[in-house]
Amino acid sequence: ESIINEELGNYMEEHPAFSRKLIEKAMLAARARAAARKARDLTRRKGALDSASLPGKLADCSERDPAKCELYIVEGDSAGGSAKQGRNREFQAILPLRGKVLNVEKARLDKILNNREIRTLITAVGAGIGKDDFDIAKVRYHKIIIMTDADVDGAHIRTLLLTFFYRQMPELIERGYIYLAQPPLYKITRKKHEQYIDSDEQLSHKLLELGINEVRVQMPDGRILEVEALAAVLKTLIDIEQKTLALARKGVALDEFLAMRKAETGELPRYRVTLTEDGTPSTQYVYNDTELKALREAAEARTGHTMEAGAQSPGQATDAASASFKWVEFFSANQLERSLKSLEEQGFNPAFYQPSETPFATVIGADDAADLPLHSLPQLLGHVRDIGRKGLNIQRYKGLGEMNPDQLYETTMKPQSRKLLRVIQEDIVKADEMFTVLMGDEVEPRRLFIEENALNVRNLDI
Repeated sequence: ESIINEELGNYMEEHPAFSRKLIEKAMLAARARAAARKARDLTRRKGALDSASLPGKLADCSERDPAKCELYIVEGDSAGGSAKQGRNREFQAILPLRGKVLNVEKARLDKILNNREIRTLITAVGAGIGKDDFDIAKVRYHKIIIMTDADVDGAHIRTLLLTFFYRQMPELIERGYIYLAQPPLYKITRKKHEQYIDSDEQLSHKLLELGINEVRVQMPDGRILEVEALAAVLKTLIDIEQKTLALARKGVALDEFLAMRKAETGELPRYRVTLTEDGTPSTQYVYNDTELKALREAAEARTGHTMEAGAQSPGQATDAASASFKWVEFFSANQLERSLKSLEEQGFNPAFYQPSETPFATVIGADDAADLPLHSLPQLLGHVRDIGRKGLNIQRYKGLGEMNPDQLYETTMKPQSRKLLRVIQEDIVKADEMFTVLMGDEVEPRRLFIEENALNVRNLDI
């Protein structure tokens, strides 16, 4: 030992860089061992359902059968207070978390276990952490429900918690124990009648439902649209409205897009191509993959070399110094075609979607109200919504704490009426890649993901 010690000491003195790496590795291994011990100590208890060492902020349930127990992980003390007051104490436990939990994708095990909220969560679940120490038989709840606010912060906290469960307690997801609560987004009140609404789309349909019976539309030939026919027209207009928003995110106005609709077939463009030759970019629209391929081949034949080709990311500048062939695909074109054909079948020219000087129909005024000439189809949609809003109080819930305990229970926690989404893992490779890209240390893959998918965002809270 003395000979090895002497020779090793000489070598390390002569090679300081190697020595530093060796010492760092030894310290890292020591931290990992200490973290593993702490994890075991954290979950070493008298029994899986022993409440003696449970965290103080956990409001536990009285049921002792894990298959019947539910744990609600709630964002913030305010929502936690409402959930504790409104819950069914027999089988529903509440664990409020303060702030955002640690992103475990970027942290070592010792750092994870030094995080207070993570330690609280590990103790509440009661089954340990990591591949070596996790024991599914000790899980205290077979329904672990993440309940966060319907805003950006709530979505971020939900993602951080899912990252923690996926990386440190994956068997919970594999067994189907993890759920996402779906609290309502709106409460609408008219007189003494209350109703909870889950989404903007559902609210839009509700307003039309409330307004349609009070609207009578007269066509130029004198006929009055029946309620069923008017409802079908309004449904089509909503579909077109949603596709219009998708086009706008890609920098295309609907009137510009409709102008390129083929009169004989009703076909709409599938791609907008930015073609750069000799440093000069030009824009063209093509209707199918065959045309896209032919356009590229013709451009390469003119330039005499293979062009840089690919889908164009939002905000991506075209390099004028090099020949390139970039495109933006309109994924909603097929659905928009079907909606426009449906509009024609219902007796409305798609051209009516754009404002015109001459009205195409008239809304007959109720009682003493004046008639309303309709100069565009969106005007009809907006008018019916306005009628539906009359006498209606609309309250939007941004935070769970805005609900009274009884409201929170009835809408989000009551087994007979709540909506839950079960978290499942369909493709282990894609799931692992997604967590690595979106939650990991590498910035570049995340930036590319955002650039490629920014225009496909459907729920954006600014």
